[in-house]
Amino acid sequence: MRLIAASPFTPRWEPLAPRAVGPGEVQVQTRLSALSVASELSVLRGGPFPSGLGYQTLGTVTEAGPGVTLPVGARVVTTLGHAAWGIHRAPRVIPVPDDVPDRAALSVILAEETAKGLRRVQVSPHERVLVAGAGLLGLLSVFNLTRAGVHDVSVIEPRADRQALARQFGAREVYAPAAAPRDAFDVGVECSAAPAGFAALLGALRPRGRCVVLSDGNWGALTLTPDFHHKELSVVGSSDGEDYAAHAHWWWPRVSPVLAALYPLTVPAAGLPGLYAHLGRPDRPVSVLVDWETTAP
Repeated sequence: MRLIAASPFTPRWEPLAPRAVGPGEVQVQTRLSALSVASELSVLRGGPFPSGLGYQTLGTVTEAGPGVTLPVGARVVTTLGHAAWGIHRAPRVIPVPDDVPDRAALSVILAEETAKGLRRVQVSPHERVLVAGAGLLGLLSVFNLTRAGVHDVSVIEPRADRQALARQFGAREVYAPAAAPRDAFDVGVECSAAPAGFAALLGALRPRGRCVVLSDGNWGALTLTPDFHHKELSVVGSSDGEDYAAHAHWWWPRVSPVLAALYPLTVPAAGLPGLYAHLGRPDRPVSVLVDWETTAP
């Protein structure tokens, strides 16, 4: 089974058609998947329909086709999403070292997607960086930046619990949106998905500052404020990652127990469709783990 957005606000299980594993392919049985809350709610709201939900998956190789060196039983990360199993080209799956916990391994998919956005604005270690939003993308941006040697990373975040998380992930300062200092930062990273957060971020940038938009405005359209014109700011967008395996090679030695805080809630796979109705609330979790080994749909 795999979970799809069948129509607006309608998640539904869809059967998977079995097929043979071909040359250069592996079959992966899912153990855990993780939600990207804002992105998946956006698909459920606006489509396209039908569309698969999720793209962070950890599983075990159960079959390997001819020409594949990855052994059966290997623990791997894929972009399969919320599905019981899948067949992939072997280069598309990422082997996980034995000493890397499952939750840290799952985080590598969005870690690369945030890292790609950060590469687009070419952050230097001496620059001041401000991240808007301490959700999944924002916290992984802070982690990527600070572990890459950027020392002055701050965060805009209205929720007190997420402000505390931002500090745990390495943020130097954390501001409520209205309290962020103006004209103080060289680089902005938009992860709030909210018009107010984006506006506060642009206001906090110095003249000719640079900003990358990682979120896609799930809680309202992101619009360019007068600060964009007056300060001659540069704003670029970024979406999927470029090379997940390459970032995983960088990521594995830097994993930390703090990454487990990204997933404060675990649900059985059978309970996943009913969960989405509760994720639009202001107290929504950063992410949710889906356990495929306890109760299958």
